[in-house]
Amino acid sequence: MARQGLLAKLGNLDMTKGNLFGKLILFAFPLALASMMQLLYTTIDIVSVRFGDSGDAAASVSANGSLINLIIVLFNNIALGSNVLVANAKGAGDREKAQRVLHTSLLFALFAGIGVGILGFFVAPELLKVMNTSEHLIDNATRYLKIYFLGLPFLMVYNYCAQMLRAQGDSRSPFLILTLAGIINVGFDLLFVFPMKMGVAGVAFATIIAEAISAFLAILTFRVKKESFLRLNFKSLRIDGKAMKELLIIGVPAGLQGFFFSLPNVFLQAKLYTIDPTNDALENGAIAAGNVESYLFAGIDAIAMATMSFVAQNHGAKKGKNIKKVFFFGLSWGIIYYAVAFTLVLLTGRHLLRLFVDNEASLDPGMERLMVMSSTYFLNAFMGVSAGALRGLKHSTYPMVVTLLCCTVFRIIYLETIFTYVPFFHTVTWLYALFPITWGMAAVCNLSAAAYFLPRDIKKMEMEENPIPAENSL
Repeated sequence: MARQGLLAKLGNLDMTKGNLFGKLILFAFPLALASMMQLLYTTIDIVSVRFGDSGDAAASVSANGSLINLIIVLFNNIALGSNVLVANAKGAGDREKAQRVLHTSLLFALFAGIGVGILGFFVAPELLKVMNTSEHLIDNATRYLKIYFLGLPFLMVYNYCAQMLRAQGDSRSPFLILTLAGIINVGFDLLFVFPMKMGVAGVAFATIIAEAISAFLAILTFRVKKESFLRLNFKSLRIDGKAMKELLIIGVPAGLQGFFFSLPNVFLQAKLYTIDPTNDALENGAIAAGNVESYLFAGIDAIAMATMSFVAQNHGAKKGKNIKKVFFFGLSWGIIYYAVAFTLVLLTGRHLLRLFVDNEASLDPGMERLMVMSSTYFLNAFMGVSAGALRGLKHSTYPMVVTLLCCTVFRIIYLETIFTYVPFFHTVTWLYALFPITWGMAAVCNLSAAAYFLPRDIKKMEMEENPIPAENSL
């Protein structure tokens, strides 16, 4: 009964009342698991082709890791616009606005997914060349990436549905949907790789099937869940101009922020090859560590996303004190998560890396990167949670600009100047140190912005709720 009660809470969590410290992590936990489940698709693909085809086939899928993570982060973040608007509408009790956001978001997700998927299909080879993908991997890597792009409409539709479910307090449904889709993905991986011998193409098609099922189930949830704040009506599917404008104002900066945050990883991987071009263990270790980090980052991202949703609902409900609490609770959970993640890497880091590489020589280079990243993850947490709080208050542009300057422009300038031309800095350690340095820069900027905007916006809400009466004229 207790377990059923917990699942029920996760399906309809009130973000404006009760123990917000406990509710925040209760809401964030399924978010992290759902993100990990999406990442697991690629991991399952890698493991399947390693045992069912060859090590080169597995390396070809791994070579797409940074790009696929970039795609997932970009479109997940664009969908945050629908999260903020629905959460804000629910907090204010404005169901009509939430319905307009729902139907507009689904149409936008479908058309944008089709457009970007077609574009990605044709530019896939060039993207892999930009990353300096090894010649002997390029054909299989291109095949996998092209097929992956074909499934982008399903990924987009699911992401928007998931964000709107979470905005109304339901973090359970997206997790359960991805769990089922993940199981199906494993089944098709095994079918396509072992009996049917489809190799890299097989695991890519298995991923598309899983994404299509997750999109269908997410849409179905809005049709059958009677207690939902949102209900999908196919006759109401149309682009509402006002809702679309608000979605773009919040979602595009958030999407660009995710893009700017992840884009330099492509350049970092290319620069890694220049340190020791003949050392395959260094390259393989870095790719494996990057895959592990994607899972670790899912936890921080979930806490930041939960902070955003809680702030947005309380913003709509005009509960300023709750917004302050949620912000500090988010930072606190970020620090706790950092301690857990760092301990996990210390105790099991080499075992985690073995999921992605079978060469023992790659473990030491992989651990070097993991240690640099995990030991400084608290900076990432501060950056992400403060950005989430700002987005929840509809200040989406500021964290995007901060990410652009600190995590993209600064990194690229550093890589193309100091790292390239100063021998002292042309090392693996200084390459990886660029991550925490820029996280720290962005964290200081975002925290400063939060310290300015939160009190100002809360005061504005309080004045709207309790306007100062005009003096009686004599």
